[in-house]
Amino acid sequence: MLIEVLVSAMVLVIASAGVITLLQTSVRSQSEGRHSSEAYALAQEDQARLASMRLAALNHLDEIRTVAIGGTEFKVRSTGVFVNDATSTPSCGEGTSSADYVQITSTVTWPRMTSPEKAKIESVLSPSNGSLDPNNGTVAFSVRNQQQVAIPNVSISGGSGAFSGLTDAAGCGVFPDLPAGDYSTTVSGASLGLVNKDGLASVQETLSVTGGDVKTFNYEFDYPGVIPVDFKYWDPAKAELLSSTADSIVANNTGMKQARVFGAPGGTRSPAIKAEPLFPFSSAYTIYAGSCASNHPDPKGENPGGAAAMANVVAPAGGEAAAVTLQLPALELVVKRGSELLKGAKVTITDRVCKDAGNNLVKRTYTSNEKGLPSNSSTGLAELGLPWGSYDLCASAFISSENRRKKVSNVSVQSLTSTPLVTIDLGSGYEGNKLC
Repeated sequence: MLIEVLVSAMVLVIASAGVITLLQTSVRSQSEGRHSSEAYALAQEDQARLASMRLAALNHLDEIRTVAIGGTEFKVRSTGVFVNDATSTPSCGEGTSSADYVQITSTVTWPRMTSPEKAKIESVLSPSNGSLDPNNGTVAFSVRNQQQVAIPNVSISGGSGAFSGLTDAAGCGVFPDLPAGDYSTTVSGASLGLVNKDGLASVQETLSVTGGDVKTFNYEFDYPGVIPVDFKYWDPAKAELLSSTADSIVANNTGMKQARVFGAPGGTRSPAIKAEPLFPFSSAYTIYAGSCASNHPDPKGENPGGAAAMANVVAPAGGEAAAVTLQLPALELVVKRGSELLKGAKVTITDRVCKDAGNNLVKRTYTSNEKGLPSNSSTGLAELGLPWGSYDLCASAFISSENRRKKVSNVSVQSLTSTPLVTIDLGSGYEGNKLC
């Protein structure tokens, strides 16, 4: 009898659980249906609101509002974009970027929604006759990465507030109804951590708008890469490669408008320099020491310096390449006073061609050590690995209360297998009253 009672109780519990579950599911379904109906009504109201707005305010519109109904907070997202009649999309490719009508979208969501379907309504608004000046023009911007994938949310602004916005999911930004003229325009991927082909986070240029016409401008932005570089030079005494330092390197790619210089030409020397940020071209960068085209060891592609004097490396998108080593052509310079090696002399090595940002010839300054060798003041190393080039050398020192100075002109430092030896003797044949 007890067993029968227990079995009956278990059956009752199981049956009750099923009924309760059914009731809960029914309640949730009714609640979801009510929320869906309310959300759709909000989407309809938002469509009516958008239809009453000015066309200029709808272009690149993307806003989110919160509306509370019966204790439930609904999120209403409103977007607007000019689209092309031929493609029915906000395309900004060549020939497809005319602003024919405006597509407005209202999307409503709510907390704990179980349905994957949002309340969403799309419609189009045709500009009324005369609402857009036929004498005005349209500019369109297309932004893609190195692999030609559209980049959204790139900032575009121009004309001191004449137009501004972000690229959409198609990497497109279209700005219609602009008076003809020139506009100072900025296209920036800085907020996304992107750079353009020249490794810059933003591009500033003047663009022209032609009345009654559409102009499309194409840009490429991507996540930057890094190429680390260290240096060696040939020591003739030890007949081996030793670690060296450099103050600057050049990174160039055929896709760039001009080469980038990293470091400080003529400034502090370092055992390693990173070329960053770099656009991740699929082709390799040419990397060499120095800061000018005259420091390029192989400007005509004849390969006189070989790969040791320069490197060809691909910059990975958003990553760092394996470190590359550049061998610098070396100069062996000794400062003396007669037969005595001179310590404390100032040694200035001036590039005969390469100029710095101030349009002055690049100069590198050293101080001779007890062996008469110019030493890198930052490391104390007696090493003279230099960028590929031709140099004027000058040593100066105070000797017997007299300024002594001596120059040696046009010394070629353009070999990785031999090291020119230059001796500057301040004991005779010097010039006075002037430092280098």
